[in-house]
Amino acid sequence: DIAAENAAKLGELFPDIVTEVLDEDGNVRHSIDVEALKAHVGDIAEDKRERYQFTWPGKQKARAEAIRQIDKTMRPAPEESVNWDTAENLYIEGDNLDALKILRETYAGKIKMIYIDPPYNTGHDLVYNDSFARTAEEERAESGAFDEEGNVLDAAYNENKESNGRFHSDWCSMMYPRLVLARDLLSEDGILCVSISDSEACNLKAMLDFIFGESNYCGDILWNSTKSVTNTALISVSHTYNFIYFKSMNWFIGRREAFRLPDKGEGFSNPDNDPRGPWKADPFQVGGWRPNQQYEIVNPKTGAVYRPNAGCSWKNDYKRYLELVEDGRIVFGKTGDGGPQRKRFMSEAMERGSVANTWWDDVETTTNGTQLVKKLFDGAALFPNPKPVGFLKKMLQLCSHRESVILDFFSGSATTAHAVMQLNAEDGGNRKFIMVQLPEVCGEKSEAAKVGYKNICEIGKERIRRAGAKIVSEVEEANVQLKPGEEPKKIPDIGFRVLKIDSSNFEDVQRTPDAIEQSQLFGFADNLKSDRTPEDILFQLLPKFQIPYTARIEKLNICGKTVYSVDDDALLACFDRDVPEDAIRIMAARQPSRAVLRDASFVGDDALANFEEIFKTLSPETETRVV
Repeated sequence: DIAAENAAKLGELFPDIVTEVLDEDGNVRHSIDVEALKAHVGDIAEDKRERYQFTWPGKQKARAEAIRQIDKTMRPAPEESVNWDTAENLYIEGDNLDALKILRETYAGKIKMIYIDPPYNTGHDLVYNDSFARTAEEERAESGAFDEEGNVLDAAYNENKESNGRFHSDWCSMMYPRLVLARDLLSEDGILCVSISDSEACNLKAMLDFIFGESNYCGDILWNSTKSVTNTALISVSHTYNFIYFKSMNWFIGRREAFRLPDKGEGFSNPDNDPRGPWKADPFQVGGWRPNQQYEIVNPKTGAVYRPNAGCSWKNDYKRYLELVEDGRIVFGKTGDGGPQRKRFMSEAMERGSVANTWWDDVETTTNGTQLVKKLFDGAALFPNPKPVGFLKKMLQLCSHRESVILDFFSGSATTAHAVMQLNAEDGGNRKFIMVQLPEVCGEKSEAAKVGYKNICEIGKERIRRAGAKIVSEVEEANVQLKPGEEPKKIPDIGFRVLKIDSSNFEDVQRTPDAIEQSQLFGFADNLKSDRTPEDILFQLLPKFQIPYTARIEKLNICGKTVYSVDDDALLACFDRDVPEDAIRIMAARQPSRAVLRDASFVGDDALANFEEIFKTLSPETETRVV
């Protein structure tokens, strides 16, 4: 319950604002005393006072949607997966809003990088029809498009789709709750990158400032995404915006090297055979006048005296300069006849990395992305203008490290997954990906439909399979051709578990499914839906115990019953009926962290009591649950 969590955080900061009220059923519950909160935070922007804010018709509903609880689960699909038993990557099929809410239970604060390439709102209907979607009449009423008698004030309201408020409002309402949840998933050093076109760039920037805070805005990278020119345009667009936000800018203060691109190693040489390896000479003069960095430097070969130019300083103070001279890091040009320069060794440059700039024209374009996908799919053009792997690899190098978890919840052509696997193969990293995609149906006349693909998810999963197989083949081939003394490259993890979002596995005969909260799942298991499996139940329980969906799962046979051991007995679960006492004793003897059985596993109340007593005796530290 996100709202309850937020209230609890406020209560930790200001305990006196927590009060008790009666709910609609007459039960006592905790609430926040708003007046007491105002006393703590001082000046408040009241409704009647003018204030700067980013808003749109439907914003309040979008904010409510972000914290609305759902009754959904992830169902495993091993038959569509690759290397199910060992895979550490996920491909989630379903609405990304549902996926983010479910993932939040396990992955909150654990995602290092989120990259998304959301719909650009180019005039087509949005396929993400959330509960806040409004009719044209609702939009007009909310945005003031009617006069007092109900007449339309703007006769052109429906004539220009791009110019009316609903065009932008629906997109903002779709994006807002997803970005709120995305922020919750990021780790303290987490980074969000969003690719976007001109159509919604200004709205996206304002929304991200509102959600992440302006102080956490890192910058906007303009990617030269196409080299072609649109002759019919007034200005031919050749770039894509990429907004980058930190979860916490404070984390990066003093840790700037954590946000760097690999140094290309260009321009390094070793003319003096320095044992520290190749180096390049950097200017020793910097801009800005600093009194403690004004001194004379004498060229030991020519005797020439150098001082900083007007308005400039030497890079270091005199004491540090003498240390650099002693360390052999000061040179005077290639021949020794010039001004002072400082050695920068390639080994140090590679470790520190290089600062990214805001204009990327040195990576592949969407044309390259299209060509790669066509090559993977035997010439079929399945996606229009997919992001190229080279662009995503560079973004991964900037925003993640080798052990990062990377999330893309507008997965599309699954380029992010491809880039993660490719980069792992190149630098030996162990990055993991989580892809989320709505199964949008391929148009009947589309190239994808012609070659047998029903929806985008089918294409995305197949792209990962084919790309993974190709990457493994390339690594194996390179390892065969190693020279003496060279280390073989590690085979990257190309496996992934496919999970599909669905309604809860449990029926509630007294309430509609929408009325059941996720926190109330325990106790409804006896109403298991007829088409659900024990594996389905297991995967619905994993997030309740903060166990990741990629945890190792071993199927055991204990006294003829199927028992699932998850993550080396972090969880033992059995959903069979009539589980004998001997099986329970064997389970308890393993001393798992948690043990779960179904209510139907017991024959009578005595068996249930024995279950609890056995674990208290043999494994008192085990958390037991009956569902």
